[in-house]
Amino acid sequence: AIALVAGILIYILYKQATQTDHPSVPHLPSAPNPIPFIGNLLPLGGRTHRNDSTVYSSWSRDLNTDLFQLRLGNQRTIVASSFSTIKDLWIGHSNSLIDRPFQHGFADKLQLDISGAAMTEEIRRCRKAAMRALGKPSWAGYYPLLEPSSVDLVGNVFRKGENGGRELEIYPYLRQVIFDLALSLTYGARQKDADDQFVLTLIKNINIISKVRSSTQRFRDYVPILRFLIPDVVSGNVVVTAEKIRQQHLDVLYASLKKRIAEGEEVNCVITGLVKDKLSEEEQHGTCKALLQAAPDSTASSVYIGVAWLCSPAGKEYQEDLYHAILEAYDGNRGKAWEMAFREEKVPLIVSFYKETLRFWTATPFATPRTTVNDIQYRGTTIPKGITMIMNAQEANHDKSWYGDDAETFNPKRFIGNDTSLPHLTFGAGSRICPAAALSNRII
Repeated sequence: AIALVAGILIYILYKQATQTDHPSVPHLPSAPNPIPFIGNLLPLGGRTHRNDSTVYSSWSRDLNTDLFQLRLGNQRTIVASSFSTIKDLWIGHSNSLIDRPFQHGFADKLQLDISGAAMTEEIRRCRKAAMRALGKPSWAGYYPLLEPSSVDLVGNVFRKGENGGRELEIYPYLRQVIFDLALSLTYGARQKDADDQFVLTLIKNINIISKVRSSTQRFRDYVPILRFLIPDVVSGNVVVTAEKIRQQHLDVLYASLKKRIAEGEEVNCVITGLVKDKLSEEEQHGTCKALLQAAPDSTASSVYIGVAWLCSPAGKEYQEDLYHAILEAYDGNRGKAWEMAFREEKVPLIVSFYKETLRFWTATPFATPRTTVNDIQYRGTTIPKGITMIMNAQEANHDKSWYGDDAETFNPKRFIGNDTSLPHLTFGAGSRICPAAALSNRII
């Protein structure tokens, strides 16, 4: 009996150590040195002081391929690293890549989350409503929200930096502009100050959730036996606490909005539009969470790094070019240029600069993974239904075969005369591209 039990245990451990949710995909190279149970997780999750995209790029070079497979615990995953391959798969097969993988210890700990959840009719309805709220016809109402925050930004930096007389960390002020607009758009609220503790607490917990989403830091999210041996109550799942605090803060904002509306105030924001779309309260929160989640991350970070480059010796020279280009586009009328800054893209030098900033400094090195909803025939093999796909946006954004030999050089004039609809992959691509991409471009 003991031998039988031991044999069963050994068999179970062997299966746990080697089995994946999909068998190896024929004709696709595999990442090197998988380890029993955890597969290729060990070098990922920052454990080698590199982000996952950098590790994927290293494997891609070692294997001499832009498409390979690996094991994330028991999850069979395919990574695409070149721009052309990503475009083939994410756009050419966009309907097949509309789903998300289920992330244990994350997706099941959140309330409705349209950014990271699998595609359902509920998620589809929320995305449709979000796309409508963020569409260009709605932008005219957003400019009055953005202008006051932009004025405050310039004033704060001028005063607190003593007009360049003292060093100043400007990220909190940039983040305030972005997040203030995001709050205005979603719940009709404002971030009154860069040090607003209510909003800073909300942002802190939003960032905690973002850090865990699609993260490879925790083995137990990918290794079933670890979830059995180390339950949430023991592992201390930070997502549970962060989601609770995030939702508490959003409930306060929602209650305040409802009170203002009940008192007769007309508030133009996404929530009021979602009510008209007959979305439930949970769906309204889920849609707004997705918009708020990205605001303090990719958008503010991209503005930050753009300003940093403008402060470099090369950037200081370029500032003069930008300034003169703006005045030229508006016949020297600075008031008109300021008035139209958000409403139109009339200065090619500015447009090229922000696109190159998003391309070169990829704020989201790898987009949220996708899951195939049916088989895909590609390069003589079958990518099976239900397998996880990862876009290595950082590598593709520096792909010399797509951008030329200077792909690893920051060239702010790169996109002048190039009006491609997909200048980079920082916002993702295909069926679940960031719904706020166009609006974020204009804000930046």
